[in-house]
Amino acid sequence: MAMFSDLVKSFSSSDFPEADHLDPASVPTLRWGIVGAGDIADVFINTLKKHTNQQVVGIASKTPGKAEALAGKHGVEKTYSSYEDLCAQPEVDVIYIATLPSTHLADSLIAIGAGKHLLIEKPTTINAADAKTLYDAAKSAGVFAMEAMWSRYLPQASMIRKMLDRGTLGRIELIQADFGQDARDVARLWLPGASIVQDMGIYPIAFTEQILGLPNKITATGQLHSPHSEAMASAVFEYESGARAVITTTGYSHVPTRASVSGTEGVLLVDSPFFTPSGLGLREAVFNGQGPSWKDATGIAGHEGLCYQANYLASYVSQGLLESPLHTHDQTVAIIGIGEEIRRQIGVQS
Repeated sequence: MAMFSDLVKSFSSSDFPEADHLDPASVPTLRWGIVGAGDIADVFINTLKKHTNQQVVGIASKTPGKAEALAGKHGVEKTYSSYEDLCAQPEVDVIYIATLPSTHLADSLIAIGAGKHLLIEKPTTINAADAKTLYDAAKSAGVFAMEAMWSRYLPQASMIRKMLDRGTLGRIELIQADFGQDARDVARLWLPGASIVQDMGIYPIAFTEQILGLPNKITATGQLHSPHSEAMASAVFEYESGARAVITTTGYSHVPTRASVSGTEGVLLVDSPFFTPSGLGLREAVFNGQGPSWKDATGIAGHEGLCYQANYLASYVSQGLLESPLHTHDQTVAIIGIGEEIRRQIGVQS
């Protein structure tokens, strides 16, 4: 009779597929306009300069002096105090919406009306109905639009997709993912119309969706920050296959920010922070299972990983697409809808 250990699937480094790397020189150089001049716009422009051939030709902000300060830091020549003025410029090909989520719909409709392609910082909007309105408008206008769910375009994301396609882990039974930090001093997260679930929790939700699709049952619990915003939330997703996913997000506590995918043949670990360029581990499907690890060695770390989505967007535009094959409009809207349901269950008043 075979020993139990003989029945366990073991892994080697060869079980890690090759990561996809889109050569920045292989996609057209688009001219970007930046709507909003906050921290994420700063990070985005920086990584475009370092890791892509994309060009930023204008920045707009309604706050006096902010566009000028950001433009001076990055050598961008033109600034605007009006989003309409920036979007009207013929030399602008694509607009990056880097404003607060509560204004994303209105800001995006300006760009769509001007015939510009769009990358909208996540979450696209706080509710699914607004997101659908936005993407329907973009498609009707014939412009490309996608949410900046940058984790879908990382090299490690392509490896995960390939491992799932190959059945490396067997039948998926459980996903666990969390993202949280003590962000009580980050004012934008607690403004009217903001949401911890949709801002931070969207990463664990999107991670589960790309692996198991949409759940047929959601059970959520959490803690309110105010009647109109949540401090933390945990949810269990159930799927027709019998699989489960457990996600946690919080604005009050620092958590590991890791993810794992458990299958009948193995366990995939995604290093912290799981939605940034990090690393992967393959473990035997036993207690304290062992196996190989892979580390992202590109030198593109942290939020510099925002560069990948820009290169993919340029590729998609050159192909005449109107949405991302890796994160479609329907997927984007559905993920936001899951966040809405979690908020509803924990008692957030809209």
